Amino acid sequence: MKGLFLVCEILQDFEGVSKKILEQRNALERIGFDIVLSDLKSDEKNKLVGRFIGTEVIDKYSKIDIISKIQSRIKYGNMYRYIVANRISFVYIRYVHFANPFFISFLKKLKKDGIEILLEIPTYPYDSEYKNLSFISKMVMRIERGSRLKFRNLVTRILTVTPATFIFGVPAIEISNGIEVDSINLIEKREFNNEIHLIGVASIGFWHGYDRVIEGMRNYYEKQSIKKKVFFHIVGDNSQTESIRLRELVIKYNLVDYVIFHGRKSGKELDIIFNKADIAVGSLGCHRISIQDIKSLKNREYCARGIPFFYSERDIDFETSDFVLKVPGNDNPINIEEISEFVMNHKFEPLKIREYARKHLTWDKQFKKVFSAINPDLKSMEHPFII
Repeated sequence: MKGLFLVCEILQDFEGVSKKILEQRNALERIGFDIVLSDLKSDEKNKLVGRFIGTEVIDKYSKIDIISKIQSRIKYGNMYRYIVANRISFVYIRYVHFANPFFISFLKKLKKDGIEILLEIPTYPYDSEYKNLSFISKMVMRIERGSRLKFRNLVTRILTVTPATFIFGVPAIEISNGIEVDSINLIEKREFNNEIHLIGVASIGFWHGYDRVIEGMRNYYEKQSIKKKVFFHIVGDNSQTESIRLRELVIKYNLVDYVIFHGRKSGKELDIIFNKADIAVGSLGCHRISIQDIKSLKNREYCARGIPFFYSERDIDFETSDFVLKVPGNDNPINIEEISEFVMNHKFEPLKIREYARKHLTWDKQFKKVFSAINPDLKSMEHPFII
């Protein structure tokens, strides 16, 4: 059975979301689908050049930035013709809030031709993510809010990591973010000394709440009786506004020796930093965007690496796990002594943590759940699904 995986993003080797998309495609292939990926690509100067399906370019965009961005949101004709010509049975769309009349028209054509439409919404609700927008951006989001209401009669199912029965009038299936366990290296078991090392890997937004860790370290180092030195390794884009704010806090609190900004890292370089770490930092600021329930991809990557971690949201896959520490979902500084004691009072086995990920958190399991829900009469997961 043929499917097309549609994303409106540029995939990059070092970027977590790109890795997730490729892992999803691989999982769909493993469980029996013939899947082709359609994404956007840029040139060496990071300028958008067009839409591709596999290695084939189906739309070339203008060299003028603003025009190319508009084209990426309104040109669906060639993709529709490709889908029909290649007898695609379903389209799986990673939806990052780009609905407009052109996209709705595309969905209507697919629906009319009997092509099933699955819409994955990575984070829901998402309106609170858009604050302090420019006038043009506000107009774009207003168009999105009006257009998404038309999903009701067009989309087969919406997939979401948030508990929901219906979203925008469409039946929803709750899933977890999945991972390819074997694509992530297991950490080396570390012998403790007089240092505790924290690691946070993220795109670095205010919703990650890393400032709470820095505020907590300020409180920790102001005390006279410090049992162990604590270090915080931040891995992510140093050019982001939030990253700049964090660096200013570190300088203000005289923590430059204890908070290390590594920038973007991947592969062996990232492995080296993880092998220094005792515990990882999940999201600590989801309350800032009015989200309580989330199934963070980063939590699952930490689990696959075999490292314990802490976070503040509600993630049902880890709520009772002994290798996870829950902290309050507010803006208070993180209690660094509590983190230190959690690390020192447990003998974590990286391989056991990793096996939990292998048993519960693969994309194969998530997609089997999705397609079984769409077709309850499905008897075998070894053959292509019939929707």
